[in-house]
Amino acid sequence: MSLPSASISLRGKTVLITGGRRVGSELALALADRGANVAMTYHTSRKAIEGTIADVKKRGTGGLALKADLSQPEEAEAAVCETHETFGRLDALVNMASVFCRTPFRELEPHDFDTMIAANLAAPYYTSVAAGRVMLDQKTDSDMPAKIVTVGDWATDRPYRDYLPYLVAKGGLVTMTLALAKELAPRVAVALVQPAMIDPPPDFTAEDTQAVISQTPLARVGTPGDLNRLILYLLEGTGFVTGACFRVDGGRFLGVD
Repeated sequence: MSLPSASISLRGKTVLITGGRRVGSELALALADRGANVAMTYHTSRKAIEGTIADVKKRGTGGLALKADLSQPEEAEAAVCETHETFGRLDALVNMASVFCRTPFRELEPHDFDTMIAANLAAPYYTSVAAGRVMLDQKTDSDMPAKIVTVGDWATDRPYRDYLPYLVAKGGLVTMTLALAKELAPRVAVALVQPAMIDPPPDFTAEDTQAVISQTPLARVGTPGDLNRLILYLLEGTGFVTGACFRVDGGRFLGVD
């Protein structure tokens, strides 16, 4: 006997993506191709996000671009509520917005911690709480709980130097995922994806990128598709995963001999 298909239709569903620019934009278009409505938030990247939403609408689905500083609880709640009011429901949240800054230990200032916590922990926390409340109060298909997927970082399990505030903030997302999974079950499934380098940061040189590759068993950096295919699986491929954390790191956690 063959196993039944695990695919869950996203047609007519609504997904809110926070930020993401290139990676988030590729995810948005993949969702639109599946018939989902897509809302995206931006803080400073208005042109990029509005361009993506225009492309979403060309695919025949609903699109919404929202300006928000998600580290402010009232703005996070407003973004969630406007998405829900526009499309009538909220089926999934993908917390993708992030700030990645090098902060050598001897140069640390208090504002480095505040900035990283605000962008990388407070923002997904406030957005997830607001989304979770909406999701708990709406009708959900029995085979598809609503979904919250957050993008973390593989290095919270094996930290590297010069990014202490960033890694502290990203590490909080592991506990947030586990606790939210317990709080929101069974109506909302919660997961964390932990990529290694997808796009080299602006301050990385070619030598910096090559150093990362040399420490990655699969000998390359990741592509947006490497991450987004996993996110899509969590959104449409299963209704039986929650409280789980998935590394997407090319084996970098293992290191090389």
